[in-house]
Amino acid sequence: MSRARIPLPERLTPARLPPQWPTASVRPTSAAASADLPRITIVTPSYNQAAFLESTIRSVLEQGYPALDYHVIDGGSNDGSVEILRHYAPWLTSWVSERDGGQVDALLKGLARAGGEWFNWINSDDLLAPGALWEVARVREADLFGGCTQNFSEHRLDRLRTSRALTARDLVRLPIESRTRWHQPGIWYRTAALRETGIDATLHYRFDLDLLIRYTQRFPRVQYSDRTLAWFRLHGASKSLADAERFSAEHQTLLMRLLDDPDLQALHADARAALAALQWRQTLRALQDDHSRPRPARLLALWRAAQQVPGAWRINATYDTLGRLLRPRRR
Repeated sequence: MSRARIPLPERLTPARLPPQWPTASVRPTSAAASADLPRITIVTPSYNQAAFLESTIRSVLEQGYPALDYHVIDGGSNDGSVEILRHYAPWLTSWVSERDGGQVDALLKGLARAGGEWFNWINSDDLLAPGALWEVARVREADLFGGCTQNFSEHRLDRLRTSRALTARDLVRLPIESRTRWHQPGIWYRTAALRETGIDATLHYRFDLDLLIRYTQRFPRVQYSDRTLAWFRLHGASKSLADAERFSAEHQTLLMRLLDDPDLQALHADARAALAALQWRQTLRALQDDHSRPRPARLLALWRAAQQVPGAWRINATYDTLGRLLRPRRR
């Protein structure tokens, strides 16, 4: 009997679901709709996330998708995660709990195990939206598939992030002006193409953007969906909130590496402009934080500096900083 048809065990911990979590089933009901399904690999990298891990696992298993290839790669947690993994072991394709080099190392372990035609990772504090795998199964002539990702915190829904304009050039130009919109949990890769592209294990914060740039340069066919495919949890310990400055620094690193890659020469002009824009954003943050000078002096410094940066007035952050410096200080 297929594991997808075996009832899941009782929960070990209370559900950690967002407000307005959809409960209606969206899987096809006819046998014809379930025929010839592509195998889909999901990898969940995790470390000491027992508070959320079970909800993540169930969001994947409750898809009821018969051709699921699901691997949980735990970094040697000591918070009860292993007990959760043992509880769900019969429904997982594989799991491991051992010390590793972090999220990218866990993803590479999962990619080595992957037996699916499509690949994505759902972190252990995020959720796969109901029906997401059935939506992916409908994709045929594409190298990449992007849907929507719903951000949420414990008490409210936040921004809905769509996928749009996923081209290498638009992705490189993100710090300047770009049509691109993306959020990793809502994006699926062809497993074979992902293995050809590779994931840079020396990056820890912007490896997903680096991967998308290099992947779409080689495999440019993208299909989009306006369906919500994943839910992204915002909480104080999440890497994207706790380490914002490191994301910016590593973004500059990946652009400089791109400039050193002769195979990506078509993107070099855009990379130089994006690098200048990132450095300009650092200047803007410094002006906002420099309370040793009066606002008029900082406004003048902003004006003068902007004249030296091509495209400075096409960057929204320039106007944000200008507005902050012009806004009267609260007493």
